[in-house]
Amino acid sequence: MAAEPIPVLVLTGPTACGKTELGIELAERLGTEIISADSVQVYRHCDIGSAKPSAEQMARVRHHLVGVADPKEEYNAARFRDEALAIARGLWSEGKMPLVVGGSGMYIKALTQGMNLAGKISPEAEAQLELIKGAGGQGLLYEKLTDVDPVWAARIHPNDTFRVWRGLGMFLTTGKRMSDIFAENPDRPPCQALTLVMDIPRQTLRRRIGARVETMMAMGWLKEVNMLKEMGYNTYHKPMSSIGYRQMFAVHNGMMDALEAKAAITKGTWSLARRQMTWFRKVEGAVFISLDGSETAAGAAERVLLLDDVKIFFSLHGVKT
Repeated sequence: MAAEPIPVLVLTGPTACGKTELGIELAERLGTEIISADSVQVYRHCDIGSAKPSAEQMARVRHHLVGVADPKEEYNAARFRDEALAIARGLWSEGKMPLVVGGSGMYIKALTQGMNLAGKISPEAEAQLELIKGAGGQGLLYEKLTDVDPVWAARIHPNDTFRVWRGLGMFLTTGKRMSDIFAENPDRPPCQALTLVMDIPRQTLRRRIGARVETMMAMGWLKEVNMLKEMGYNTYHKPMSSIGYRQMFAVHNGMMDALEAKAAITKGTWSLARRQMTWFRKVEGAVFISLDGSETAAGAAERVLLLDDVKIFFSLHGVKT
């Protein structure tokens, strides 16, 4: 029998909106710990470029799932869900409201809404996929997927590289269509979540992104990349191909200068922020917190805890603040 869903409070929002500071303030007031939902902070050694919480911030509130994986490891939504759920259950058993803080929408969805993540694509299927891609690119992959699983193909965009690859790869691995896998094994949310989304004015967010990129470069981001390169990591490894690290590796390799990198990172981060906001707007039941960018994290935390949605959520689960 599946365990009963547990309550989880989620604080999310676009990159550079101030999630870390507000999350710490909320955790202190609730007497709880933070489960990080950040797909780059999860890796060791990627400190400056992922905007990891500082040592002082980590000392104020315990953060889970920060720096727990080697950059060469595969860390995905499925692993996050399993590890975050175990931590959340532990916190709840201690009488603490689990607090998830981060901007990785897929990770948060896996934990709070449930995702049927199926299994792994076999090496043999991966090789077949590479041959198909080499022969006809993304178009041929989608055409092959449509032939074997038209129901799944109709649900996704032809240019959705991840889902096309996964759908065809799972068929080649198991002989089962992805649409059937989902129908046979519907995933159920392991948590009852209240999702809070930080929403600040676009121009304010753009300024914050620009300022953060400058600060990160001044902190020695290039030295961090040099260190990572010396340790044997490169852009073939997942975190190193993320926005920011990819450009800083180009600087390290002499393919881009620092000013070009700063402009490219700022532009790429702004595009990421816009995609994140589009994603969060589709989260059912999400509560948006309007902030003007000048409010302190302490002030914002007090306001969050006075929201009717938050008070009702806490009351339903017997949590006192």
